[in-house]
Amino acid sequence: MDYESLPRATLIRLLQEQEEASREAGKNGIVMNYTGRTAPWQIIRMVKPKLCKIVKKYSVGEEAHQAANEIWDGENLSTMVTLYKHRGQVDLILTDPPYNTGEDFRYNDKWDKDPNDPDLGDLVPKDDGSRHSKWLKFMTPRIWMMREMLKPGGVIAICIDHRELYRLGMLMDEIFKEENRIGIINWQKAYSPKNDTGGKKGGLSSATEYVLVYAKDGDRAKTGLLARTEAMNARYTNEDEDPDGDWASSDAAAPEYRRTGTFGIQSPFTGQMFYPSSNPESNHWRLEAKEVKKLLEAWGPAYVYKQLDDGCEAKAIVLKGCKFDGNEPILTSAPVKAARTTALQRREKLKWPQLIFTDGGDGGPRLKKHLNKIKKGKVPLTYWAKDDYDTPMDIESQSWDHEESGHSQTGINELDGVVGKGHDFKTVKPLRLIKKIIQIWCRPDGLVLDPFAGSGTTAHAVVELNAEASASRNFILIEQGNTEKGDHYARSLTADRVKRVITGDFASGKRAPLPGGFRFIELQKEKIDAEAVNALAREEMIDLLLNSYWNKAEKAKSYLQRYPTGSHRHLFALNAKNEGFFLIWDSDQPSTLNRDAFKRISQEAKDAGLATRYHIYATIAPYTGAGIEFYKIPDSVLEHIGFNSRSDAYNNENTEEAADA
Repeated sequence: MDYESLPRATLIRLLQEQEEASREAGKNGIVMNYTGRTAPWQIIRMVKPKLCKIVKKYSVGEEAHQAANEIWDGENLSTMVTLYKHRGQVDLILTDPPYNTGEDFRYNDKWDKDPNDPDLGDLVPKDDGSRHSKWLKFMTPRIWMMREMLKPGGVIAICIDHRELYRLGMLMDEIFKEENRIGIINWQKAYSPKNDTGGKKGGLSSATEYVLVYAKDGDRAKTGLLARTEAMNARYTNEDEDPDGDWASSDAAAPEYRRTGTFGIQSPFTGQMFYPSSNPESNHWRLEAKEVKKLLEAWGPAYVYKQLDDGCEAKAIVLKGCKFDGNEPILTSAPVKAARTTALQRREKLKWPQLIFTDGGDGGPRLKKHLNKIKKGKVPLTYWAKDDYDTPMDIESQSWDHEESGHSQTGINELDGVVGKGHDFKTVKPLRLIKKIIQIWCRPDGLVLDPFAGSGTTAHAVVELNAEASASRNFILIEQGNTEKGDHYARSLTADRVKRVITGDFASGKRAPLPGGFRFIELQKEKIDAEAVNALAREEMIDLLLNSYWNKAEKAKSYLQRYPTGSHRHLFALNAKNEGFFLIWDSDQPSTLNRDAFKRISQEAKDAGLATRYHIYATIAPYTGAGIEFYKIPDSVLEHIGFNSRSDAYNNENTEEAADA
């Protein structure tokens, strides 16, 4: 960057940001450095928001669904900058960036000087000595921008293989901070071995890939539960006709020491003494002594506290009147025999107490755990076994085998089934993996963003999950797909796949249609400024207003449903409150909200059955009245895309120079 040519205000701001970055580096303990590195916020500052165009031909579904979901054809950094209304509003970013394999990753050498250049560049070969630096230079500002898109409690799950795993992990630690790392998922992409790592003579088979999961703020992010399976629920029965329903036995002890919770208890069935573990100083009972005594007496016999020389500071809970030989109870004594008779009689009456004894009473103590009182799902833990877990835990590092996550060939087969063969995709993430991640980290009405959308697996997963669980998640996909053939396959593959999933027109045969839809939006080359806005034709202006409008109270949920082109002179959209949005933008008339224009607008609103609150876009407004929300063109439009002519968020140097003068 040529610092000498920058305005003074810009230099001051850069110095402040560098000072802040140094402080952050001190907290994080590490900052990555590589050849040609530029601070990501400096790059993003140079990226300009672009004009965009809604392409009805490739949009799908009812207008309400189109308004809620988007597929963008364009370079992803410029697109994320243009998506100003969604900044800070995304629940989950789930993405699969290009891997640095010599076959997937392209780099545009001009991009360092002008990040607005949409060209993805040439493939970076395996023997390029700077391939890792190029990959990092490409990914760093995009990861930074993805963090900006997330809500405070949002989560990013980013797929990677072994080639860039360590570098991506360090980059994620730097940008998201290590303490916000939720976990590293190691998923089984293949189960047929092949010697593809470890040297020419053969080594390990790369049967797995990874998903790095980070929170924007670990204290605010939530890790959800997966749906419980029938096999899990089958463990719960109700042999004692418990009015609280099905239950399973659980460990009555906890795996850590608590002085007051470590004591002996005597079985009402056998008189045998039980401790939380063989070593009294390693475990404790989950319940306090008072509660344990109450549950033991629920079997019929009376109990008392007795200090034994058993290594426990707390008193044991024993049968009243039982004789001891040292620490051992005399099992032939009358109180023990009487207690057994009473306990067996109580067992015959069913509806047993919460503290049970296994093997018909002859075994050890366990606690009843009722199905209707546990969490309605299973927690993602270390290796995905078939056990159920009832308390949320840190994911940390874990492995998901192909039965839980699918594998790459499954992903290809799924894509073949939807769009047919001939798509040239060699690696496709399986639906099971993507759906599982969405279930865990995106709430049922949340927003999912995929900046490297590829074949559209993320949207496919969202549509299916919504249908399966009556959820209402929304998606935004970004894909440029600039192949050697010049095919921006956001149109020919990504949107086509999602369309077929929604309509049920699979290449492999007709399926039931699923609720959903999306707007297909093309990012244009022209940047947005006042001059560009004023030069727009009416339909181009409507496209911009639909994509940029947001309400402070609703933010990203401020979706506008579009009326058919040409159906009204001014009315072009309505919001969820049934309020109309009007544009005064005739080619042969001034853009003026006057009395005559308002009469036409109020009549259009009345004919459409809309609420009497009018959102009106025009250049000037000599007429004002009750119920009118006026948006000045171009000022209000620029404000909605984050552009302010007096304080340009996108480094308008002319403005800064004027302010500095």
